[in-house]
Amino acid sequence: MNSLELRVFDVGQGLSVALIEKPDNYVTLVDLGANNGFTPLKFLRTRLKLVPDVVYITHPHADHINDVETALDPSFRPYGLNYEPYDWADVKGREQPQLRYKIDKFKELIEAVPYKHYAGQARLEVFQFKPSDAKKNWGESSYVNNSSYFLVYTWKTFKISIAGDLESDGMKDMVGSKNVQNEAKGTDILIPSHHGHTNGFPTEWVANMGKPHVSIISVQSRDPHVDSRYSSPNFARGVRFNSEPGTCYTLTTRGKGHIIVSMSYGATTGNPQWSFSSFQ
Repeated sequence: MNSLELRVFDVGQGLSVALIEKPDNYVTLVDLGANNGFTPLKFLRTRLKLVPDVVYITHPHADHINDVETALDPSFRPYGLNYEPYDWADVKGREQPQLRYKIDKFKELIEAVPYKHYAGQARLEVFQFKPSDAKKNWGESSYVNNSSYFLVYTWKTFKISIAGDLESDGMKDMVGSKNVQNEAKGTDILIPSHHGHTNGFPTEWVANMGKPHVSIISVQSRDPHVDSRYSSPNFARGVRFNSEPGTCYTLTTRGKGHIIVSMSYGATTGNPQWSFSSFQ
């Protein structure tokens, strides 16, 4: 693998993150967010001529599986799916009534797409509190969020952590786990939990894992709940975004739109290099 692209799609309230390994074009997609007619699956297929090799679903809330109808279309259907089984009737009953059909569509997708694990050239580790444990530890109302996948993707010296929708109690225990600390220590890019909300902020992250270079937050416009601590140099080391002046400690889809991070190693020096920009 010569380079890696991280694409964080602007899907409003939701999440959709693509990891594209070059030149093999192995695609890992995390979650099926979509917004106002924009779908990452159609973007990948029509603009980049790519189909996800595997889609990881962090948890089955409607904003994270919003693109499920596109995924059911044979023209855009991913090759594999990775998810945690739930009591689907219970999950459906907790959704807003107008969105409950998304759970039925996701059950159709499970029947249509084979269950697969990541099989690319990097390393992907998945951590999770099982739904039954999350329900016992943190209650009925938050167990779906708190059983989200927490993914750590490592390619050579680059490391990306994606935290689903873990809430504060679940995130505290996740960050406190020695196994998670060992894997996520030195994370360069954090995709924060729960759309960057205060309910989900990883208080012990810096002490246990070190400062990421930057947090990239998938969040809808005018969301007042994004925690300002992500934007502090106390939490992140900072990066340059495109040709803009100054240092960015956090990037949001509501501020930058679709975000792409291109990672590679210098042809002559062999040093790691990356760039951050928006894409249309």
